[in-house]
Amino acid sequence: METFDELYYREPYTRVFDATVTSCSPRDDGFAIELDQTAFYPTGGGQPGDRGTLTLGDGEDQVVAHVREAVPGEGGEGVAHLSDAPLPVGAHVHGALDWAWRRDNMEAHTGEHMVSGIVHALFGYDNVGFHMGERCIEVDFNGILTADQALEVERRANAAVREDVEVEALLPNPEQLEAMDYRSKKDHEGQIRVVRIAGVDSCACCGTHVATTGQVGLIKILRVGTKKKKTRLELLCGRRALELCEERMGQLREVSNFLSVADEEVPEAVRRLSGEKDELKRQLKQSVRQQIDREVRAFEPEGGLLVRFEPNLDVEELRYLCERALERDDVATCAALSNVEGDAGRIAYVIAASETDLRPTCKELNRRLDGRGGGKPQMVQGSWATSREDAEAEIRDVLG
Repeated sequence: METFDELYYREPYTRVFDATVTSCSPRDDGFAIELDQTAFYPTGGGQPGDRGTLTLGDGEDQVVAHVREAVPGEGGEGVAHLSDAPLPVGAHVHGALDWAWRRDNMEAHTGEHMVSGIVHALFGYDNVGFHMGERCIEVDFNGILTADQALEVERRANAAVREDVEVEALLPNPEQLEAMDYRSKKDHEGQIRVVRIAGVDSCACCGTHVATTGQVGLIKILRVGTKKKKTRLELLCGRRALELCEERMGQLREVSNFLSVADEEVPEAVRRLSGEKDELKRQLKQSVRQQIDREVRAFEPEGGLLVRFEPNLDVEELRYLCERALERDDVATCAALSNVEGDAGRIAYVIAASETDLRPTCKELNRRLDGRGGGKPQMVQGSWATSREDAEAEIRDVLG
């Protein structure tokens, strides 16, 4: 398509345009519509395609094709606009971009360049993976970044935003390209498009970007993850970053109001509450164990076997009950049971013995009671999908 005009490159701030339909092909998921020119950026380079509408006709009864996404053309040239409705070849249409979506992606892509360029300059790491999603931008680097290093990258990136330098899209000839120092994930053939941000980054890129760094507005790194000598940064830029900051400030305000402290006092207040919670949990555990001690002294075993169901005990407390019971001379085996929190159909168990190897017993009870679990010869634990009554009956049948 020799006359195809890439408005998204030539005039990236174009929001509306007029064009002629050159192709309309049915697909399993709708129609692929191609035009003689378009401002819709097609998916590529880690950036998602644009969205919007193509409108046919001038009267009140207009046919509108909702463009779900623009992708590279079927023939390798042009752009295919994926739509739910067909448009006739030769028809004149009016295109309108979802500008909030495009602007968000321009801010995000420019911010990603700035972060990647600064990481490369400071630490020598290359950007080896890049994805722009609606939730955040993910950028992978072939080296380890600490949280403090990521914070320094963020500070420098936002300093570059304040400098408001030009973001240039260059089409250098082979001689000019040879003299350039620029980042690139892979080798390219033909014309190379280099996006240059003076003092920050130069990178081979086919995406859309804002005109100056100041238009990015804000860059915020949300998360730093490391795995196998690589680092993944999750970040937001521009409007999305601002909205996240507003949301988090609102959440902070809710917490500070709930705790009746100033915003800056929230971390210390939370630490204090956490300490108080831990102390209450310790006191509760101590009280529960004192109660278990009293009850163990009153238990009446059945020929050396003690079977007890105690509601709302966790596995650690069930083990404690068994250990204390086995201290009695008249208890050789103890089975302690309780309900499983959040699952009314299951029974938690711990079985302990002074000398008997309980593993065959555990296997048999798991078979009978649809259970899972295991352990050491003198202590096994797990849970059964059964009732208290059936569990107690089977234990007595197997161990009695």
